[in-house]
Amino acid sequence: MNPLSATGLKNVWADYEQDLLAVENCLIEFGGDTNDYIRDVTSHIIKSGGKRLRPLLMIISSRLSGYSGPHMVLLSAVVEFIHTATLLHDDVVDHAEMRRGRLSANQVWGNQTAVLVGDYLYATALWMATGVHIHEINDVLTLACRKMSEGEVLELILDNNLSAREEDYFNVVECKTAALTAGTCRMGAVLGGMDAEHQAALESFGYNIGMSFQIADDTLDYMARADRLGKTLGKDLAEGKMTLPLLHCLSTASIPQRESLVQKIGKGEVSDQQLREVVDLMKSTGSLDFSLEKAISFMRKAKQALDPFPDSLHKQNLLFLSDFVIERDI
Repeated sequence: MNPLSATGLKNVWADYEQDLLAVENCLIEFGGDTNDYIRDVTSHIIKSGGKRLRPLLMIISSRLSGYSGPHMVLLSAVVEFIHTATLLHDDVVDHAEMRRGRLSANQVWGNQTAVLVGDYLYATALWMATGVHIHEINDVLTLACRKMSEGEVLELILDNNLSAREEDYFNVVECKTAALTAGTCRMGAVLGGMDAEHQAALESFGYNIGMSFQIADDTLDYMARADRLGKTLGKDLAEGKMTLPLLHCLSTASIPQRESLVQKIGKGEVSDQQLREVVDLMKSTGSLDFSLEKAISFMRKAKQALDPFPDSLHKQNLLFLSDFVIERDI
């Protein structure tokens, strides 16, 4: 992340520091409201940190819409619980060993526990949301959860699928990532009593920022510095994840290049030399630039979606976050 982005992000966080602290307290309170075993697993992943991007989007969208009541904090915790549940499930499906620099929950407690606690967090999140007593909020959340579950299955089908298309990848990203960010931002507008136009605008912002974030993240897996990205580079290649850079490269490489690339997909381990070879090939085929341009295109759509809102601190912070998802680790 360049120094300007780092400073800007700290400023954004500072603007909502008290709200975010309240969200952390809410996560601890509801995450601990169960038996000791579930509490230990939940605490393990919640206290491991994370970007808290979704709670931040919930808070800013709510305040942009003129709302600052208690439901904002509660629903921020709800979307983070839902996101956390997907991480637990993802780590089981991907046989992950690490999560945010710590042993993943499935490595510590086993796959069965990780899946069941993920289910518990889903249920807890939806139960918490019912306490808001707004039917539209329930509709938004349950639809997002449905799409996220669908995305999990679609991604499983896509793994190691050499006949996969770019539209298949976009469908997975829409379900797994953009559905929740879109719903998060829409809920902020609902809490603020915004009209249909402004609700749709914030939902569009959330959708496009989610698409941009995930495409950039998948591209960074091949080109970022590992210490800044916070995960092992080349992990997607080793696991056979058919992300946009890989799909573009497979479709544009020469036959010998494609054959060589196929031999490296989904093998469970990728050496530094193999990763360098793949990255060099992606550079020569323009696959990394192509993927980043797609992420930038969605980022621009996110910014345009905010046009119906007058200028304000909250709007400026959302615009900054739009840039941040692209520039954070390049």
